[in-house]
Amino acid sequence: MTPRRKQAQAMLRITQVRSRIGNQERIVRVLTDGLGLGRIGSCVELPDTPATRGMIAKVSHMVRVEELGARPAGKGAKEATPSATSAGGDTPGEAASDESNGKRERRASSTAGAAASEE
Repeated sequence: MTPRRKQAQAMLRITQVRSRIGNQERIVRVLTDGLGLGRIGSCVELPDTPATRGMIAKVSHMVRVEELGARPAGKGAKEATPSATSAGGDTPGEAASDESNGKRERRASSTAGAAASEE
């Protein structure tokens, strides 16, 4: 018997946008235990299954759902990550590292100046 190949499965990105405070205990359990969300802004990626859709239906007033493309299933499957580039050609990570490097240089120069003034 030949092994059956797993089909690519669509994924959902679920983001919590409202607080769980003041909600019924079963709603809180669906958020935390079922979906794995804990605080506002937390995000998880889950397979698009009827069970996941049912949990989302229970807490639809508290979450935002985005449908992602199908990802191949299996051990050797590589995850496809979309590349986010801005109009300037720099990625957001590069811009942030440039800013932090500038801050480090300023801090280093200010501490070097303080050490020189002590002598």
